[in-house]
Amino acid sequence: MASVRVEEVADGLLLLRVEDRYVRFFEALWEIPEGITYNAYLLRTREGDVLFDTWKKPFSGLLLDALEEATGPDRLRYIVVHHMEPDHAGSLPDVARWAPGARILGHPLAGRMLRDTYPALAERFRPLRDGEELPLGGGVFVHTPWLHWPETSMTWLPGPGVLLSGDAFGGYGIPASVFDDECVEPERMLREMRKYVVTVIGHYLDWVSRALGKLERLGVEPRVVAPAHGIVWRSNTRRVLEVYRRLAEGRPVERKVVILYASMYGTVEVFARAAACRLAREGYRPVVYGYTDTGRPLLSEVLTDAADAEALVVATPTYEAEAFPLLRYALEEICWKARGRGRSAYILASQGWGGRAAEELAEKLRGCGYEPTVVLRYQAVAATAAAAEEAERVAEKLARLLGARGEA
Repeated sequence: MASVRVEEVADGLLLLRVEDRYVRFFEALWEIPEGITYNAYLLRTREGDVLFDTWKKPFSGLLLDALEEATGPDRLRYIVVHHMEPDHAGSLPDVARWAPGARILGHPLAGRMLRDTYPALAERFRPLRDGEELPLGGGVFVHTPWLHWPETSMTWLPGPGVLLSGDAFGGYGIPASVFDDECVEPERMLREMRKYVVTVIGHYLDWVSRALGKLERLGVEPRVVAPAHGIVWRSNTRRVLEVYRRLAEGRPVERKVVILYASMYGTVEVFARAAACRLAREGYRPVVYGYTDTGRPLLSEVLTDAADAEALVVATPTYEAEAFPLLRYALEEICWKARGRGRSAYILASQGWGGRAAEELAEKLRGCGYEPTVVLRYQAVAATAAAAEEAERVAEKLARLLGARGEA
């Protein structure tokens, strides 16, 4: 049974949260063993109540139960849709049937999507202009497109200082507490938020900067950030905004280096591990991910670290005269979600019986903003003592290159 939490966020504003422990691949793509929550919010006023967003369709019954406890079908006047993606709008038809008098409000594009997805509800929809005041509660509706669909929006409640932020500022995970100041692991929550930003919104980071600028121009200084996923932030709101700002501006964590490698029979792993050890001795913070015959990393975690690493080291064997397929795929996603933004990348590649694995990876990385350097091409096919000695020499060279880059 999914767990439901109903908590007061501010005077008259309730969080309705359900915990999804079943999903393992968010959007059928990103590995999230930590699960996720779906957060809706209910604003109660004297004139009637407003529901902001709903839950994923499988949890409709639980949402209706929570609404029965918190309000009534005759009191629910409006349903505000910040985002039409099914994890937030999947329960919308059931809620609309439960409260047949409620009007549906949202971005004009949400209305078009509503007509396509739930045509029976189209006549109940009214579009909201950017900056329009909501009918109840004094909230301001703000268009924030491409975070991460074209119709995504937020609502600013200036009275209690709450920003209902939709998909933005959300995170993966199912925190035991509702609020960040009750959480014993705020750093873990921040990482799960970074992971969410990179995997879901990463391709649209330029739009993140625009949204942050827009909120500043509107004078939005939230005391509480209430997203549609994860924990509600009321003590670390500046840190939350800063996570987004750093990622949007491409500011890396100083001396953080991601080492991403594939090793079918152990040789490439010798080089990758030697590089990690040498860089650690030189004061860098290597984060190592390897595809081997005994394990492979979660791509969602690789992206999370690659997004704010100062440099990327990629070590590949040759596979059918090309770079290792899973490494190629990982770099495709890094380029799509994280981008290089002028950061350095270093390539170690075996030649096998030929091929152009090093050049292939260099072209890929150069095309998405990295400045790649091919550090090594080698013929070794076994993890021999000679390979270990060569790995130490390569690690020393890599450390020199990184040091020179940092001094430039």
